[in-house]
Amino acid sequence: MSAAVDVARLETALPARCPALVVAFSGGLDSTVLLHLAAQGQRPVRAVHVHHGLQPAADDWAAHCRATALGLGVGFEQLNVRPDHRDEGQEGGARDARYRALAAGLDHHEAVLTAHNADDQLETLLYRFLRGTGPDGLAGIAPLRPLGRGWLVRPLLDVSRDQLAAYAARHALDWVEDPSNASLDIDRNYLRHRVIPVMKARWPGAAAAAGRLADHARGQRGVIAEWLGEGRGPLCLADWRARTGPARRLMLREWIRAGGQPLPGQKRLEAGIHALADAAADRGPVLAWPGGQVRRHGGWLYRLPAALPAIPPSQRLPAGARGAGWGGLGVAAGLPAAGPLWLRGLYPGERLALAGRPTKPAREVLREHGVVPWWRDRLPVLVDEHDTCLAVAGLGPTREGQARWPAGGVQSFCWRPHDAAAGADWAWLTATGQIVPDGSFC
Repeated sequence: MSAAVDVARLETALPARCPALVVAFSGGLDSTVLLHLAAQGQRPVRAVHVHHGLQPAADDWAAHCRATALGLGVGFEQLNVRPDHRDEGQEGGARDARYRALAAGLDHHEAVLTAHNADDQLETLLYRFLRGTGPDGLAGIAPLRPLGRGWLVRPLLDVSRDQLAAYAARHALDWVEDPSNASLDIDRNYLRHRVIPVMKARWPGAAAAAGRLADHARGQRGVIAEWLGEGRGPLCLADWRARTGPARRLMLREWIRAGGQPLPGQKRLEAGIHALADAAADRGPVLAWPGGQVRRHGGWLYRLPAALPAIPPSQRLPAGARGAGWGGLGVAAGLPAAGPLWLRGLYPGERLALAGRPTKPAREVLREHGVVPWWRDRLPVLVDEHDTCLAVAGLGPTREGQARWPAGGVQSFCWRPHDAAAGADWAWLTATGQIVPDGSFC
């Protein structure tokens, strides 16, 4: 392949709005070349090394990566993860944990760069072919896709591994070798070391042809994305149920992907499809996997992060506070200065009466106001020193709160999830008036 290996390649691969680069830096040959290229550009760069703890030399690799990054004058960050091997095995679990960690650390519009190359693309397509992939799998490794609050970019997909090795030799770069990459017990390694060299000897253009195949398949997938409205907002349950089995599966997969989440494994996806489609109307089925979750509610499917914020302990508000963080929520308040006040969650079985309303179980009040089930346990309430509930975030003062401050008391008490806790569909709910921007439910 004749693609140039230079910093201009990175710039042309990036989305239009990209303030900074994050290089996923394992310390291997490919990512070392990528970091060296990125360091020559004009954008701020930081190298992020994900420490899986799976190899005896993992600590040494992390130290090497830190030294290399500092030597190139770029920032360095180490992320320690614990892969979940239950669905995808060790390799797949490590990959999923790696992307979750990278996504969680992204600022708005930042781009994570990974060093996947043309040989990786060929290897991926062969591996998927041997596992009986569907048309979606033929799209291979995507050059660009959403990730968290930013982007995942693979700028080296049309560059061969030999070209990367030649670049590293010219610039006297140093890298680490993962011994597991040489094990022929691993299927992808067998393809890399035994099958692909034979293919390329007979068909030198094999990697380029694989890249074209992936491009064609992604083009077809783009048509599906248009059919889904580019995946904006929740998925209409009735429309989804109306599809045949294969179309239903494809529609759900593409919608999850459009939200920037990694896909669940095939077995879990199939079980989740049955639960989401067939559960009784009064049930709240969930498709959950390490990379996210899909919940059904009110005729819609919603994409959410894998773990919702834990319910924090009671928290005292400083006098005159206008806002506070509470778990995965941001709380804005316009409160009277008199008396100490606290934020806490609702108790199991707690009853309350909003101003001018009868006393009811708190969960019933939240349900009547359209609070989605997964936030009902996490909605903060405002209490006094006697633990009396004075207001519910987004819903207004209680009877006791109105009696305590009859005129101009609780001016506002609003909430909204932080971006990482909101899920892919929060912006749509806000834009369409399902939820007003301060977190109150219409």
